Amino acid sequence: MPHHGPALGSLVLVAILAFVVPLLLNRLKRVRIPIAAGEILAGVLVGKSGLGLVQSDDLLSIFNFLGIGALMFLAGMEIDLAALVGGGARPKGRPAWLARLHHPLALGVVLFLLTTYGAWWFAGLLQRRGLVEEPLFLTLIIATCGLSIIMPVLKDRQMLTDPFGQVLFSTAVIADFLPMLGLSVLAAVKVNGSALEALWILALIAAGAAVYLAARWLSRFNLLEGLTGGTAQIGVRAAWALMLVFLALAQTVGVEAILGSFLAGLLLSMLAGSHREEITHKLDALGFGFLIPIFFVMVGVEFDLRALLGDPAALALVPLLLAGTLVVKAVPGVLLAIWHPPRKTLAGMVLLTTQMSVTIAASAVAYTVGAYGASTHAAVVLVAITTAILGPVLFNRILGEPADAPVRRAVVLAGMNRLSLHLGRRLVAQGVPVRAVDEHPERAAEFTAAGIQAVVADPASAEGLRQAGAEDARALVALTSDERSNLAAARLGRGEFGIPRAILFATSPDGLAEARQEGLEAVNPDLAPALLVESLLSSPAATELFTGGDQDVQIQDFLLAGGPLAGTALRDAPLPAGVLVVSVKRGAEKIVPHGHTVLQRGDLLTVVGPPEAWEEMRRLTG
Repeated sequence: MPHHGPALGSLVLVAILAFVVPLLLNRLKRVRIPIAAGEILAGVLVGKSGLGLVQSDDLLSIFNFLGIGALMFLAGMEIDLAALVGGGARPKGRPAWLARLHHPLALGVVLFLLTTYGAWWFAGLLQRRGLVEEPLFLTLIIATCGLSIIMPVLKDRQMLTDPFGQVLFSTAVIADFLPMLGLSVLAAVKVNGSALEALWILALIAAGAAVYLAARWLSRFNLLEGLTGGTAQIGVRAAWALMLVFLALAQTVGVEAILGSFLAGLLLSMLAGSHREEITHKLDALGFGFLIPIFFVMVGVEFDLRALLGDPAALALVPLLLAGTLVVKAVPGVLLAIWHPPRKTLAGMVLLTTQMSVTIAASAVAYTVGAYGASTHAAVVLVAITTAILGPVLFNRILGEPADAPVRRAVVLAGMNRLSLHLGRRLVAQGVPVRAVDEHPERAAEFTAAGIQAVVADPASAEGLRQAGAEDARALVALTSDERSNLAAARLGRGEFGIPRAILFATSPDGLAEARQEGLEAVNPDLAPALLVESLLSSPAATELFTGGDQDVQIQDFLLAGGPLAGTALRDAPLPAGVLVVSVKRGAEKIVPHGHTVLQRGDLLTVVGPPEAWEEMRRLTG
């Protein structure tokens, strides 16, 4: 029978390894080895340093190239510039002036600069001992961080929105992008002998800006309407086309291809807006499900252990490089102790030593342009694999098993008056635990009779709010007649007890402005009735949904703390009959959901449906 098409033997074996490795690693409960590290080790076993079952051919080279391109593309997709620049959450238990200095992006830059300085000193030391010839390349390689490893670790522990986690994530993002940019410049100089070639990087960035502006202009015409699902999947097609275009552009102008795909991912992240999570979920399926594992397995296949063992200098470099990398990357993390407790600081220092995809990609570039030989490249890859295993394992060991966050269900009413009594009764009717706190004991009996737990204490004091159970409250509503007392209660609820929502009544322009500046939700009770009547006049049906006036269909918010909905695509979610999810709020991002939207723990779901479905929704959302 005639033979048609390329030989698929090696590709099939690589694909089988990509399937088997996660199954095996999933059995290792005590030591969580990153899947990428396992794939590399599997590649070593079947590659040139092991059984020799897989050899790189033209077909595997193409998939390997697309795999590293997809990895850098999805790394760029993970970056949310708005969240990084916004400043993020502030740590608790520190003075206000010190907490304000805790800016994730600024701290990430400082930690990266300190790491780069240490890496430069260490690379110079190795050069003086004759172990390396290109200290600049090694400096940037040591300074890289394993964002592809660090981000899943933080996500698993639900720390991406935590002030501490935001700093670690920002540092990893910066340590992914800036070394890649610097490495592209160095590679251009190394290959062409002139820094002028590196100016093409600016042309690549300019092309990205032009595509961004063009895409924003074209979005006004709704050209993609009706093509996002089914067999069209136009968003996914556009994403992969964008990646390939920038890969080709980077190659054409002589810039490292990984920088082109990274910029394409960052560009798509900026363009996707509220659809970012949905598009990322679809791209992950092909990227991490097929292309990226091929890259990691091929890293192991091409890992030249014999060259490393045959070169005494390179072999001696491994322990030195590992020790130096751990020290240089961990020590700057001591800075975190200013804002965070010692255990968290130590865990952060350890996690920041993690390297992986960008490190290996950067080392491959250095090897390709002749900055060092195969044995040194093998030493760098071995160190990266080691840190990718040690970093997450030690991070989790130091912090201990993640404690389940207490489910916040209760609402605390700071102030006992007619309005808080009416509000409390409505919340109790919906099954919400309600606690009211005030200094007037004569009002407590009426609240208790309505099913509201009444506490006699100062509502503007930490002790009073603690007695009212502020530690497990999901919202605090401060509606006393004293605006300053309301502001104080809202500040304590948000800052001292970490209550997600702090709502207060304020009437003066200064009080309203002060609340807005501090991120508190202020309501003007003098203006609220007029706004409600205006809504009734302009949108009566919608207003009935929000006020509960329509007894057949109402609108409610549910915090997804766990349960069967977490991790489920909306189209597969077992929602009660007649219930429709109309909005998903994920941190600062508001998402208009589609069938492919995957619900995550911590999401705030706004749903429309019959009131009798609310009890089932509470069960489904944990």
